[in-house]
Amino acid sequence: MSEYQYYEFQTIDGLLSAAQQAELRKISKRVELSASRAAFNYAYGDFPRTPLKVLEDYFDAMLYIANWGTKQFALRLPKGAVNAEQLQPYLLGDEEGFVSTLQATPEYLLLNFEWHEEGGFGWIEGEGMLGPLLPLRDAIMRGDRRALYLFWLCCANQSAAWSEPEDLVEPPVPPGLGQLDAALQAFIEFFAIDQDLIAAAATASPELKVQQEPLAAWVPLLPEAERNAFLVDVACGATHVGPRLLQRLREVGGAQGPVATTTSRTFADIQADVAQIRELRLQRERAAAEQERRAKQTAAEQSRRAKLEALAQREDAAWARIPALLATRTASGYQEGVALLADLRDLAVQHGQRAAFDAKLAPIIAPYATSAALQRRLRQHSLV
Repeated sequence: MSEYQYYEFQTIDGLLSAAQQAELRKISKRVELSASRAAFNYAYGDFPRTPLKVLEDYFDAMLYIANWGTKQFALRLPKGAVNAEQLQPYLLGDEEGFVSTLQATPEYLLLNFEWHEEGGFGWIEGEGMLGPLLPLRDAIMRGDRRALYLFWLCCANQSAAWSEPEDLVEPPVPPGLGQLDAALQAFIEFFAIDQDLIAAAATASPELKVQQEPLAAWVPLLPEAERNAFLVDVACGATHVGPRLLQRLREVGGAQGPVATTTSRTFADIQADVAQIRELRLQRERAAAEQERRAKQTAAEQSRRAKLEALAQREDAAWARIPALLATRTASGYQEGVALLADLRDLAVQHGQRAAFDAKLAPIIAPYATSAALQRRLRQHSLV
């Protein structure tokens, strides 16, 4: 199996300048570059820079995948747009098999999710994977912790393989784990997070409701100088003003955004519910599959009855056509003739006239008793 590595970087808040694009072209001749995106594909060799440093300097999101078993998704978050302390309970650091960290730089916070799968992934392609994940950045900046919790769940499942699951205490459970949007579904698919494990965790997650926050009442609570600074940023076209302002308004208003639920569960408690949830899911899937099978069978039977009813209106003409089809002694003639005989047989059975059908059939096929091709087709349709 050949080596495969794919790096993709994306801007969200703005576009790359001409100078920045020129700098990125110097990194590698393999780059596919636009004003908002850079992609690097390697069948051999390696990326010549530190990926997270490239993210910090130029981009807002990054995805990396290698067929030997590594997946990585990282975000660049403006300082002040998120409360770093609220993210920390979900991060388990750099451990064997995974990385979940928040790294501070002078201007940004780099949120890094990394997974290492022993044995690799086989044939993979990274193109198209980053786009569906991009909405997670804005969601995290607006207080949605579901992506962080889901990756904690994924990492805890890995950690439980070599440590005691009773020692892993669950972080605050964000609302809406049972209401996952397309971006979160893409996140789950990218990191292959167990859906039954998510369902078990979601039993402690309240419904996600649209918050009617009193933003207008909070604005006067900001110091005048700070309000003016935000206005100047907006007028100058500064990016990510909205999340930073929302964060500050929540701080002065004494709110935290979507409120997570603190539980006393350990990962072992969550694991205990997985087997039952998986069995219930499989039962639902089997029931749905059986219902679909029966629906298809009913539709097929109805279609078959309609076909035979139409054949009944031209039965004599159908019988008259068969000798000419068989007389061609060709594969297509035999195939069409035998298919028509099978329909006439089913029509006869439906009307309780099988004996009359057999009487008509015998003299038609008698001249072809030594035709192996025709006899084989007749046997396939249970006509002899």
